[in-house]
Amino acid sequence: MTDAERLRPDAYFSQDRFMLERATLFRDAWAFAGTVRDFTEPGDYRLVEVGASVVLVVLDKTGDLNAFHNFCRHRGSTLLDNATGNTGGAIVCPYHRWTFGLDGALRGVPDMRSCFADLDRTKLGLKPAAVGVFKDLVFVNPNAGASFEAWVKPIADKAWPHDLFSSDVKEAVPLVYDLKCNWKVFAENALDGYHLAYLHENTLGGPAPDKNVWEQAGDHMIWYANEEGVRHRLPLKIREEAGSSGRIESASEPGYGGVFFLFPLTLIVPTPYGFSITSLKPYAPAKTRLEVRQWVGPWQWTDERGSIPGYDKKTGVISSDNWTRPALETGDFQTEDIWICEKTQRGLEMPGFEFGPLSRGPGAEDPIRWFHASLAETMDRTAAEA
Repeated sequence: MTDAERLRPDAYFSQDRFMLERATLFRDAWAFAGTVRDFTEPGDYRLVEVGASVVLVVLDKTGDLNAFHNFCRHRGSTLLDNATGNTGGAIVCPYHRWTFGLDGALRGVPDMRSCFADLDRTKLGLKPAAVGVFKDLVFVNPNAGASFEAWVKPIADKAWPHDLFSSDVKEAVPLVYDLKCNWKVFAENALDGYHLAYLHENTLGGPAPDKNVWEQAGDHMIWYANEEGVRHRLPLKIREEAGSSGRIESASEPGYGGVFFLFPLTLIVPTPYGFSITSLKPYAPAKTRLEVRQWVGPWQWTDERGSIPGYDKKTGVISSDNWTRPALETGDFQTEDIWICEKTQRGLEMPGFEFGPLSRGPGAEDPIRWFHASLAETMDRTAAEA
């Protein structure tokens, strides 16, 4: 993709563009739903937002995971409201008590004989979505016909080695960030190797564009530090500061990337000291929520939210609205990223702004070109299939 074929600035703040992405890209997008340990008893469920869709993932009585759109086939009421829980042996609509099995089939309709004499229940089961499991991670897609195998195949032989259920790994408290920027601004910043040595000079310490690399894997991308001519999962500065103590056994051997971008909404960061999954939740043209689940060694476990700049104890949300000191003085690279993404969003929306050229190289801004190409291809395909 040439610079002339890049997105226009209004693609980052136009309501029309945002609605188009909801109608095309997110209608057929894989998103992180949880781990297999989140579903242990029949009826255990999680709700997953994917664009405008809310997908219900539930464990049935045979031990299978099923996914459905979270609306009743009668009048459209949402079925479940809590993000997680157990729905028992059935899913019951609160409006008229239409009852669906954990397999999605319509099992019961009150007053069916008198009110729906000709009703064919077999045609009114919950609308299915797609679900898949990889390395104990569960993903969903609103498109029931989507192929999980095709989506995950490019990273299947390059996957992270972490065993999230081993005795030396523990899940830490999840983090929630509210960002005042378009979701693509944050995604592009994550893929931008050009800024690491400059914006993050005092936190990550680089690497410079010629000392790191993004590798394409289908529509996905994998990042490595390459400061010593050998690919590492962490920048040299971080490795020297972290040392060798506190490593997770299953992740101690080198050879895996330090960031995995799973197109279009998931960032995975595996390191010898932990593992995190960030889900991007686009809520409006200039509003994005980040939901982060993380696993660390038990010796590192602590509720770190109180020390994160912008954390609001009342809401549990991290936001720049609550910062008490300049972002570049916090020593927190995530805060630096949020700061620059929100600054970029403000600049994009100013009249007269035009994009300059992107730097060249897989360790610079070529990944943004690849990202734009994947966006265009996916949106064109899903629009044609609609």
